[in-house]
Formats: sequence, C-alpha cells, structure tokens
Amino acid sequence: MEAAVPIRLALIDLDGTVYAGTRVIDGAAGAVRRVRDLGVAVRFTTNTDSVTPVTLVRRLAGMGVEAELDEVLTPVVLARALLDEEDGTALVIASHDVRSVLAGRIATGGERVTHVIVADPSYGAGYAELDAAFRAIREGAQLVAMQLGRWVQRDSGVHLDTGGWVRLLEYAAEVDALLLGKPSPDFFRLATESAGVDAAHTLVVGDDRASDVAGGRAAGCHTVLVRTGKGTVSRGPEPDLVIDSVADVPDVIVNNSWMTGSR
Repeated sequence: MEAAVPIRLALIDLDGTVYAGTRVIDGAAGAVRRVRDLGVAVRFTTNTDSVTPVTLVRRLAGMGVEAELDEVLTPVVLARALLDEEDGTALVIASHDVRSVLAGRIATGGERVTHVIVADPSYGAGYAELDAAFRAIREGAQLVAMQLGRWVQRDSGVHLDTGGWVRLLEYAAEVDALLLGKPSPDFFRLATESAGVDAAHTLVVGDDRASDVAGGRAAGCHTVLVRTGKGTVSRGPEPDLVIDSVADVPDVIVNNSWMTGSR
C-alpha cells in the first residue's frame, strides 16, 4: 500500500467555494487561516473574469478571508501576460475593471487586431461587440477565452456565463478559442510553479467538476469537490474526495490517508 503524501499547497476556488454570490461560505475564513497554520501554502485559483485580482482581494478582506495579491490567479492575469508576450493588440469584450488591467494593449482604432479576448459579458455587452469580435477573427485575430463556464450562480439566480459567448464566436467564425482559465492544466501549473510546489503535493478544492476537478486531475493534482455552489449539480470527472464545504479542508489535509503518491 502506498503511503499518503503530504499536502504543501492548496489551490482554492472562490465563487461557489469560498463564497456564493455576496455571501461567504460558513467557516471559510477560519478554514483558510487553519490551512496556513498547518504550513500549507494557499493560492486562490478562480475563473472570475468580471473583476480584477485587486478587486477580489478587497472582496475577500471584506469577508474576513486573508489573501495577498500574488496569491490570486485569474484568467485576467494570464490575458495581460499573453498580450505582453506576443506584443498583441486586442479587441476586448470585458468590464471596465478588467479592461483596466489590459490598458495599453486594447485596440483604439486603426491598429491591426491580433487577439479577441472574451470575458464575462454581464457588464452589458451586446450584438455590436460580438459582431466586431466576429469580424476581427475573420480577419485573422486569435480568439481567446478567459474561461468557458456555461452558467454562473449569483444572488439573483442562475445567469449566462462567458462560455456561451465564446462558443457562439467559435461556431460563427469556425475557429477554436485559446483557453486561459480552468480547466486548462497550464492554469494549474502556473499556480503550483508560483508556490514552488509540485502537483503531487497539491490539493485542488472547488465546486465544479468540469473546471476544478478536470483541470486539477489533468495537471496531476489531488482534487476535492465541495457540495456548495455547483458542487451537487456540476458534471464531469470524479474527484478524489467529496466534502460538505471548504470548512472541512483543514481536516482533509491533516487526515490524508485517502491520498497516495500515484495520480
């Protein structure tokens, strides 16, 4: 029988895991503190593409959850890195907050558009933005998806997420989008590399089988699904363990007999 491996890094999802809409999940703040007290590094790995990491850190602080800016990884961070690396100029479908992170890389008129970046459209995007994106893609721009979520749970109920808009553009322009966020294994690898911990010693905690579990498993991490958020209704691969909520994560790390070195 293989020995259980120690967990040295927890990659914790936010919406549906640490909070649901504007409500913090019971015990979340204490759980994060206890994970840190166990000597386990924490990264918050979220597909949130409606606001910036700075906004998320402030949101977490308001909920009593401690987080440093360099501990929050979102597709917005990766979008900026992509445009800088490729010296790109982008047509961006995103909120004003997100666009502020991409400042200096957004097409203002007359430039050749190299990338079309699609984020959460709930700020009020419409046909004109989609049609401009479609035309830019037809002219050679690369379609880039912040994430591919089908729907998102907010305080007012279930709403359309970014994935539907991306799929529309893929279908119309007959292209495949480059995915920045979960479930891309590269997203999780960036998180583990930032902490200097390998995947075998990393625990992914989230509420979505299709993004958290699938991506975590593909990256070689251990995976835990919470029953909050989408946890009871999401479809996708089986996690290593199912727990009631993020409040149970410290006990999972301490009582790690269910984990082995093979992934």
